[in-house]
Amino acid sequence: MEMIIEFLIATLIILVAIIAYRFLLRYLSKGNVDQAQFCELYSLDHEPASGEVSFYFVCPSTTHVTFQIWKADEVVLQLTAKEYEQGGHLLKFQTTELPNGTYYFGIETSKQKSQKRFSIQN
Repeated sequence: MEMIIEFLIATLIILVAIIAYRFLLRYLSKGNVDQAQFCELYSLDHEPASGEVSFYFVCPSTTHVTFQIWKADEVVLQLTAKEYEQGGHLLKFQTTELPNGTYYFGIETSKQKSQKRFSIQN
């Protein structure tokens, strides 16, 4: 009898944990993150990239932005690190500065890090 009670208590604890976990997931997935606080990074128009390309991002307010290009986890080039005013911004880049291959470009701010994949084929 004691063994059955222990089993029922353990089952109850597991059920309560599962229910609490589901409530937590539901709460976090309801869009509780205010997207208006973050910069938006756009993909390149042409893939694979060659020649001069334009990276475009939009800041919701004046924000310090670091724009970098990575190969795997290593930063290969930093294009800028400065304050940007609210609105859209265009950064020009000559793909001939890097060898052909797959890279990531992205922005880092105090609140976020966003990356996009792109390929260079000159």
